[in-house]
Amino acid sequence: MSSSRSAVCAVAVAAALLAAPRADALQPLEEFLGSARTSSPDNREARAGTELSQAVSSVATGRLLPGVTLHGSYARNQYDVTEPLGGGGVLTLTPHDQLDAFATLNVSLFDAASFVRARAASGNARAAQQSEKDAALQVESGVAQAWYQVVADVGLVEASRRALDVARTNLTLTEHQRAAGTVAGLDLDRARAEVERQVQQLASAELGLRLDARALASRSGLAPELGAAPRLSDDLHEEAALEAFVSPDVALPALAAATEARRAQEEQARAQRLTLVPVLTGSLTEHGTNAPGLLGHDWSYQGVLALNWSFDFTTLPAIRAEDARLAAATAREERTRLAVHDAIHRAWNTVHTDLARSRSARAQFEVSTRAADLARERYRVGAGTQLDLLQAQRDAFAAEVNAIQADADLVNARAQLRLAAGRSLLES
Repeated sequence: MSSSRSAVCAVAVAAALLAAPRADALQPLEEFLGSARTSSPDNREARAGTELSQAVSSVATGRLLPGVTLHGSYARNQYDVTEPLGGGGVLTLTPHDQLDAFATLNVSLFDAASFVRARAASGNARAAQQSEKDAALQVESGVAQAWYQVVADVGLVEASRRALDVARTNLTLTEHQRAAGTVAGLDLDRARAEVERQVQQLASAELGLRLDARALASRSGLAPELGAAPRLSDDLHEEAALEAFVSPDVALPALAAATEARRAQEEQARAQRLTLVPVLTGSLTEHGTNAPGLLGHDWSYQGVLALNWSFDFTTLPAIRAEDARLAAATAREERTRLAVHDAIHRAWNTVHTDLARSRSARAQFEVSTRAADLARERYRVGAGTQLDLLQAQRDAFAAEVNAIQADADLVNARAQLRLAAGRSLLES
């Protein structure tokens, strides 16, 4: 099957599953996905991490830009110091009440290490943005899996109830036959035991539904309505070739984040080496005072150029430490690349396997249902044994349960494949 046809079929299946439900039915998947985007703790934490990284990047960039410092002081001196001048004037060197004001403009003229650190911080911010996207995909994956399982659980509960109704009908039939003397008391006991077995099966199915519904609510922040659920179905089309789901690295958020983090660490390691280069700074200070002294001016300025260079026993170890962090970041990038592509490969092959399971489960269910109907009719007319009937009904129930779960697993596997390839279910 061509890639275009596979894509059309996938969209058709998704549209059917995301259709608006009745008021008393389970909400569509897109509602849970939309709720999770704002309510999921994982998404909120990832957004906070992005904001933090962006703020750190702004701080690193801000250190390279000019800055202004304002300072004012008041001093009360016990003695004033004056000096008489010719002509009867007096020069005040230190007044009783001394006021000083300073305004300083600081400029980093050449600081290679800080400049490269700012680029590294910007790279970390980009990595955080990609990590936020990856977290959103991971949340969607969990929500989708939980939603499909809840849909399957609703089907399992309904199947269990039907099986219980069938067991009760068989018990009624056996009671009538026992009253007519056509069956032994052992058959009546078996029929009653079968009813109780189905009661237990229904209780287990309802427990699974309640637990999975709670898990879905926790993941998405939206409580599911369990009145009814859509019937999961699939046209059993083959997916496109595996290569169609292998996206470029930049389209895979987890890998893009690891790549940006490695590049940022490369800049950080380069910046640490650049600490061996002198730093040139400049400052311009305007000073106002009511005690100008011999200067004779209330306001004056001072310009300063400073060249700083430092070296101690921590300089070289710090360089080696950043190089080691770079080696670790490179290894993490490679590990992430392998993990991402392994996930795509695993998801694609899971779809292929689930297709075979779903085809087989549907055929098994169809055959088992016919066998159960035939066994019921044979038992009703006295041509079959109760053991044959019970076994046929159990086989039919097990086949229905298997078919429901197989269809849910298949549709979920298709969704997981797209998420592994970096494609959001909502954006699709």
